Amino acid sequence: MRAECIEAVSQALGRSITQAEAQNIENRITQAMRRLAAEDRQNWLAMSQGDRFTAAAEKAAQDVAADAALKRRRVALTALRHDAVKSYLDSPQAQSLKGGQIEALRRMLAFYSDGRSGTISIESTASAIRNEAIGQMVDVFDVTRGKVLGLFTNQEGVANLVRELRGQDSGSPEAKAAARSFQDVAERLRQRFNRAGGDVGRLEDWGMPQSHSQQLVARAGRETWTNDVLGSVDRDRYTNPDGSLMTDAELTEFLGNAWTTVATNGANKLEPGRPAGNGMRANRGSAERQIHFRDAEAYLAYQQKYSDTPMLQTLLSHVDRMARDVALVESLGPNPNLMMRYWTDAARRQMTEAAPGRADAIEAETSKLETLYNEVSGAQKTVGSVRVAEGFDTYRSLNVASRLGSAAITAVTDIGTQALTSIYNGMPVTQVFMNELRSLNPASAVDRRQALRAGLGVQQFIGAVNRWGVDGLAQDAQVSGRIARYAQGMAAGVMKLSGMNALTGAGQQAFGTVMMDSLGSLTRGAGMLDDLAKAGGGDGRLARRLQSYGISDSDFDVWKLANPEDWRGLGDTVLTAESIYRLPDAALAPLAAQQRTTPTALRERAATRLMAVVEAETSMAVIEPGARERAAIYGSFNQRRGNLPSELYRSALQFKSFPIAMMMRHGARAMGQQTGWGKAGYVAGLVGLTTVMGGIALQLNEVASGRDPRDMTDPRFVGAAFMKGGALGIYGDFLFADYTRQGGSLAGVVGGPILGDVETLFRATMGNVQRASEGKEGSGVAAVQLLKGKVPLANLWYTKAATDRLIFNQLQELASPGYTRRMEQRARKEFKQGYWASPDGRRIRAPDLGAAVGE
Repeated sequence: MRAECIEAVSQALGRSITQAEAQNIENRITQAMRRLAAEDRQNWLAMSQGDRFTAAAEKAAQDVAADAALKRRRVALTALRHDAVKSYLDSPQAQSLKGGQIEALRRMLAFYSDGRSGTISIESTASAIRNEAIGQMVDVFDVTRGKVLGLFTNQEGVANLVRELRGQDSGSPEAKAAARSFQDVAERLRQRFNRAGGDVGRLEDWGMPQSHSQQLVARAGRETWTNDVLGSVDRDRYTNPDGSLMTDAELTEFLGNAWTTVATNGANKLEPGRPAGNGMRANRGSAERQIHFRDAEAYLAYQQKYSDTPMLQTLLSHVDRMARDVALVESLGPNPNLMMRYWTDAARRQMTEAAPGRADAIEAETSKLETLYNEVSGAQKTVGSVRVAEGFDTYRSLNVASRLGSAAITAVTDIGTQALTSIYNGMPVTQVFMNELRSLNPASAVDRRQALRAGLGVQQFIGAVNRWGVDGLAQDAQVSGRIARYAQGMAAGVMKLSGMNALTGAGQQAFGTVMMDSLGSLTRGAGMLDDLAKAGGGDGRLARRLQSYGISDSDFDVWKLANPEDWRGLGDTVLTAESIYRLPDAALAPLAAQQRTTPTALRERAATRLMAVVEAETSMAVIEPGARERAAIYGSFNQRRGNLPSELYRSALQFKSFPIAMMMRHGARAMGQQTGWGKAGYVAGLVGLTTVMGGIALQLNEVASGRDPRDMTDPRFVGAAFMKGGALGIYGDFLFADYTRQGGSLAGVVGGPILGDVETLFRATMGNVQRASEGKEGSGVAAVQLLKGKVPLANLWYTKAATDRLIFNQLQELASPGYTRRMEQRARKEFKQGYWASPDGRRIRAPDLGAAVGE
C-alpha cells in the first residue's frame, strides 16, 4: 500500500494505522469505491480522482472502525455468555445431575422432560423463534396453495410472490401482503441476530434468499453459466473503482469467479492445512451478494434452470437457519462452536480428574455430547452418494405413502398423552378436547388460523402444504432426485388426505391454546412466581413447571405486564408472543433499567421463553421426536447420508421414532417424579390412558379393514391395545397391517419395513424356487404383498376395505386360489373374528359390534 494511501486513511481515522490494518486497507478502499460508485454513479463520475479517493478512504476508515467496535462488542458478548454458562453449570440443578457437567451441557442443548434441567434448551429456543416467525407468514402459504385440497402448488401464485419480493408489482394484493409478511419476519430475525453479535447487512434489493444447485451449475460449465447470468444481471450494480460500468469481458471474469465458488461448493477458497468449518457463527450471512438480477423475470428464469430447491422451501430454510443461529449466538455467544468446545473440554477434564478410572466412559459420553450438538446446531451432514441417499429417500417415502394411510386412526391415542400432560401441568383436560373439536371444525378455519398465527401446530401445517406438484422454479440435478421429490410429495399427500396432519395439528393447537390461556390466567393473579409455586391446585403445579424450565420472576414480571388475548371459545386470557411484543418501551423501561438491558431484549426474551415452554410441553402432549431422540436413535449414522450402512440403518428404524420418543420422554418424566408413589402413579396413568385409547384405535382399524371388532375379553387384546397406544404408536400401523398379519417372521417385524420387504422378496423368489424343487405349485402371495406395500394410497382408512376387496385380495386369489377363504378361517381360528365385508367382496353386512364384548 502506497504511503499516501496510508496517510489519507490515518488522517480519516485520526490515528496511525498498524501494518496489519495497512495490508487490508487497500482492498477496503477498492471495495468502497465500487460501492460508492454503484450507489450514485453520476455523482461519483462528477467527482475528481482526489475526491473519490478521499471519500473511499473515509468509507474504509468507517468500516475499519466499525469492525473494531464489532470485535470489542463480540468479546463482551462472549464474556457474558461464558459467565451465563458457568452460572448454569454451577447451579444446584446442574450440580445435582448424576451425569455431571456433560449431562448439564446436554440439557442446555436439548429438551429433557424430567423437570430437572432448570433451563430452557437451545433446541426449544430455536423452535420457539422459528414457530413464532412462521406463524407470521401464513399469507405466504395461502398465496402458494393450489387447488385440489391444496395438494398442488399454485405456480402463478408463486411467480407473483417472487415478483413482489423482488420489488415488482404483480397486480395481486394477496402476493403483496405475503411478500410483506416474509420480509418483515426476515428483517426482524436479521436485527435480532445482529443484536446478539451477528453482522448481516441490509440490502435494499435483497427481497429473498437465492438458491443455487451446485450440481446444475457445475454441469452447465463455466462458459454457459456465465453467459446465462451475464444477460440476467443488473449491469448498473457492477462498477469499476473509477465509476465506469464493467465491460462484458470484466463482468464475465467476475462472474466466472462466482461460478467457480458455486460449482465447487466453496472448495476453491479452502486453504490447504488450515482447519475448515470453525468459522464464527455470527459471521454467517455477512458475505456480500455477488449476483444481482435485473428483475423478477430474470430471477425466475435463473431459478428454473439452476436451482433444485422450491421457492417455499428456500424461504422456510432461511427462517429455520436464522432461528437456529439466533438461538445459538444468544445462548453461547458469537462463536458457539468455540464456546461449546471450551466447555466440553472443561467438563471432560474435570470429570476425568475426579474419576480417572472412568476415562473411557467419559470419552464416550463426550462423543455423544458432540453428536447432540451437531444435531441441535444443524451441522451440515455429509452425503456419501447423492443417488444412494435419494434412492433410500424414495423407498422410505413410498413406505409412508403406502402403509400409513390409516395413521389418522392411531392419532386417537394422542388423547391419552394430552390428558396426562394436561394433568401434569395443572390444566383443564376437558378444555383441551373441546378446543381440539373446534380446531377440527371443517366449516370454520378461524380457530385454526388464530392458533397458527400464534405459532401453534406449525410443523404439521408445513407438512400439510408440501405439494405433489412443483412450483416451476426448480429442477432436479438427477433423475433420482426427481423421483425422490415426487415420492416425498406423495407421502405428504397421504398424510394430508388421511387426516393425519389435521388431527395432529388440531391436537397441538388445542393443547397449546389451553396452556397459553392457563399461563395468561396465572399472570392475572397476585403474587410472584415463587409464591404461586408454593400454592396447591392447578396454578401451583403450573408455576412449578415454569420454575423447572428456569423461568424466573424477572421473566414472569414481563408476562404480567402483557395483556392476554381473548380467543372466543378457545380461551379469554391467552398469553401470546405477540401480546408481549405489543408492550411499549415505556412499560418495560423500569424492568430494563433494573436488569441492565433494553426493552427490546426484554420483549424478545420473554416472548421466546413463553413459546419455548409451550412448545416443549406440546411435544409431550402430542409426541414429536426432538434432537435428543434423533441423536439417540441415529447417532453418528445421522451424519452420513448416502452411505449404504447408514441408509440401511435409517430404513430399519423407520416408524420407530415414535415409540422410542414415547419411552424417552414420558419414561424420563415418570422417573423424574420426586417419590416412588409419584413415579408409579405417572406410569400407571400413562399406561392406562394410552392403552384405553390404543384399544379404541385398534377397534376402529379393524372395522375400517372390513372386520368385526376384536373380542376385548381376550387377554391378547389388552396386549395389542397397549402396543398400539403407547409402546408402538404409528409403528403399530406397520406391525398390525394386513400384510403382516398374513405371515412374516419376528425378524421382519423387529427389523422394520426394509427387513420385512427383504423377507417378502425372498419368499416371492427363492421361496417359489424351493416350492418348485419340491414339486409344488408356486405362489405369488408374497409378490402381491410386496406390491401392496409400495402402492401409494393403498391403505387409506376410509378406502382400504374397498381397495383390498376390489384389487389386492383379487390379485392374491389369482396368485393362490383359496386365499380369501383362508383369511376368513384364520381370523375365526386365531381371533374368533368375522368379516362384515368378506375378503372376496361378495358378502357385506353391518359390523357385529357385539363381538367386541365376546357376544
